[in-house]
Amino acid sequence: MTDAPPRRIGLPWYSREDYPRIRAMMTDRHNLASTYEAWLASAENNETVGQQAGLLIARIMIEPDAFASWCEEQGLEPDGKARTTYAAEMSARITA
Repeated sequence: MTDAPPRRIGLPWYSREDYPRIRAMMTDRHNLASTYEAWLASAENNETVGQQAGLLIARIMIEPDAFASWCEEQGLEPDGKARTTYAAEMSARITA
């Protein structure tokens, strides 16, 4: 058994109001659930699975304008890889 602290994972999170806009702006929108309710059920399941595995899950809110600006600054397409990278970066800021 290790004394290492649990690993923190940033989980991209969306508000109900922003979800249609977020989905529309993503180049891989086909990978996102077509409704907020379906996305939320999946996200909550992923969160639970991570917590059961001993991870500290940080819900990282992705706001459309801020995310679009961040992607542009990073030279990234708004897609799954960018969402994951953004969530990891914002999660790291929480612990820093």
